[in-house]
Amino acid sequence: MILPPQLPNETDRLENLRDYQILDTLPEKDFDDITMLASEICNTPISLVSLVDKDRQWCKSAHGLSVLEMPREYSFCANAIANPHALFVVTDARKDARFSDNPLVLNYPNVVFYAGIPLVSPRGYPLGTLCVIDTKPKELTTLQKNALTALSNQVMTQLELRRKNNQLNTMYAELEANFNDIEQFSYVAAHDIKSPLNNIRGLINLILDEQENTLNDDSREYLGHVRDSSEQLVELVDGILEYSRATQVNSAYMEDIDLRELLDDIWYLLRKPGQPELVLQLDIDHIFTSRIALKQILMNLINNSIKYLDRPDGRIEVSAKESGNFYYFSVSDNGSGIPEDSLNDIFDLFKAIKLRKNSGTGVGLSIVRKLAHKLGGEVTVHSNPEQGTRFEFSLKK
Repeated sequence: MILPPQLPNETDRLENLRDYQILDTLPEKDFDDITMLASEICNTPISLVSLVDKDRQWCKSAHGLSVLEMPREYSFCANAIANPHALFVVTDARKDARFSDNPLVLNYPNVVFYAGIPLVSPRGYPLGTLCVIDTKPKELTTLQKNALTALSNQVMTQLELRRKNNQLNTMYAELEANFNDIEQFSYVAAHDIKSPLNNIRGLINLILDEQENTLNDDSREYLGHVRDSSEQLVELVDGILEYSRATQVNSAYMEDIDLRELLDDIWYLLRKPGQPELVLQLDIDHIFTSRIALKQILMNLINNSIKYLDRPDGRIEVSAKESGNFYYFSVSDNGSGIPEDSLNDIFDLFKAIKLRKNSGTGVGLSIVRKLAHKLGGEVTVHSNPEQGTRFEFSLKK
């Protein structure tokens, strides 16, 4: 028996093989379908998708063979990858000096015929082969050779998809970790900023109260501007803290929710004398989802309607229904609506729409969108001056 030849750039080839993270993985139907087709087309009892590791040949798919790995020195595939750009064929291994005393020829699986097409990565390294094996001498037709080459391309496509998917998963994990770090930083920074801001606001109010008669008009105006600015900054910091807390939804904390009871609680917290009427149109009474997330969404949307609904016949309507795999909600009002050129911006974090003097921080609707997405849904808005504003959101069951 003649040992397989040494390959140039073997270290780089093995590094490239490991990029695919496929060695010692479980069987997969996509690869098994390919080996089954290879055996059918070439009329052989055995077909393999094999990968040549440092000291072994390992089979990702083994049609008609019960052994998944073997020493590299016995491997026909290790010989095949020595020429990455050609089909490697052994018509009768019993008569071939390289393989005649090979244990795989003398014993199970009694290889006589072998044909393998190298699996070459985009970097140019042969990773292994798609091969067909028979226990008797054989020749492949041109059609069979072409089909085997086409199938090997499909194997390589599957391997590339796997590699790119692994890369995307790694990138996603890194981005998620970075995002969590940023969220944690924003929470800590906002919390640490809030205390001195409250001190500044308190001291200004104290000066204005105690020194009101001794301050001239300019001084009162300047201090008033500082107070207003500090209050806006406190509101912004509160928005950062609220956003960081409110969007931490854990799918483990799902529960059965009585919608009427939840909306009664929300309305009790939000309504003040002289505020609009709340009308419920609920086709469903109970849903199973995150109470914290749903309450945050409804509170933000209802409070948004209250804030900008300044007409004596004001009316807010909340509806809920279910269809298929989703719950569907809407919160609508008969206010003056949102300018059309602002509809695309209202869900952006800290991008408040200047509908009137007290416009808020722009955090609430960002929370609504993020929570809806975390619960598998979407949120949309429809608005015009005649019919008011309607927010619609869905939650996956």
